[in-house]
Amino acid sequence: MFKRIHSNRDPGETLWKSLRQEFGSYFEQAGTSFGHFCANHPKTIFGSMVALLILSVALSFTVFHHPAQGPRSGSAAPHHNANPVKSPHPLDDGFSRILETGSALKQTLGLKQEVEAILAKGKISPADSLRLERDLDSLAAIQHQIH
Repeated sequence: MFKRIHSNRDPGETLWKSLRQEFGSYFEQAGTSFGHFCANHPKTIFGSMVALLILSVALSFTVFHHPAQGPRSGSAAPHHNANPVKSPHPLDDGFSRILETGSALKQTLGLKQEVEAILAKGKISPADSLRLERDLDSLAAIQHQIH
């Protein structure tokens, strides 16, 4: 069933060894050139590192800063907590997000049961129709809240 493949390749010859043999001189030359540049211009390199750190801090607080979003306007789920408590600890924030997703899942399952109960009826009354529409809007709001 399984056929052994025989190869005439030298076991000491690996891909890494072949690449090193082919391009090793270029990497050695680049390494020595970089070493000479670092030895000849230490203040320039240090100044560049400090400038990049300052630039990174400035960009993180201006361009890449995402302010905390307030409560969204529009329709919301009827069981949604209006004032969620924010924790100063990032791990607590992740855990609270998991809890929010879990409660949204419970709400979704409850709404699904209500929708299935309404649809199981042979004839839907106007009150059932309004209830069905409200439940579907709540499902859409929960989906928007999670994503």
